[in-house]
Amino acid sequence: MADNQPDTIQADSESLQKEENFSKISILELQKKYGIQRDSFYARTRYLRITTWKEGGKAYLYADQIAEMDGLHEHIQQTGRMQGYAIPDPSGPVDDDEQPTSTSLTVSETQQITATPTYAPKQKRSQSSQQVDDVAAIVQSAQGKAAGTLIAENILARHFIENPNLLPDDLKAKIKESGEMTSIDPFAYADSLISAAMGSITAA
Repeated sequence: MADNQPDTIQADSESLQKEENFSKISILELQKKYGIQRDSFYARTRYLRITTWKEGGKAYLYADQIAEMDGLHEHIQQTGRMQGYAIPDPSGPVDDDEQPTSTSLTVSETQQITATPTYAPKQKRSQSSQQVDDVAAIVQSAQGKAAGTLIAENILARHFIENPNLLPDDLKAKIKESGEMTSIDPFAYADSLISAAMGSITAA
């Protein structure tokens, strides 16, 4: 039994490694999954207060974070915007030098009140990305309404062409008037053409 113990430990380690790889997805894979660019992806993580895990130079999200990203993506698909989706508790790693002690917390809070050198620009970028998403959703909605209006107009026009009796009386009268033409005597019309032609020859 002692000889098999290393194999058992290795198997357990490989099993844990597979489980860990299954529970995390890189941000590139998630961008492909949602069909969005890098800026839009990070705008969503900021909205959800998610920070990425980094390993070997690559950034990842774990299962609980991915579940929130999936929920936000579905919400955006339905509403065209991020606002309205419930913001979860912050998740993800925090660097040691960013974890404030009681003293550094006081200094940090004082700096935010007096200068806010880094927080305001990040917030501004986040709002800008959200505004871009909102404008794109509004434009897409307007295009859909315009296309729907034109399609409905064409369908109704075809319906009235096929059923002219459904038109109002004034339009029926105009259609009837446009179809009435005075009768023409072909011989008289030919004589007038010949006379005009002879006149032009004589003048020449």
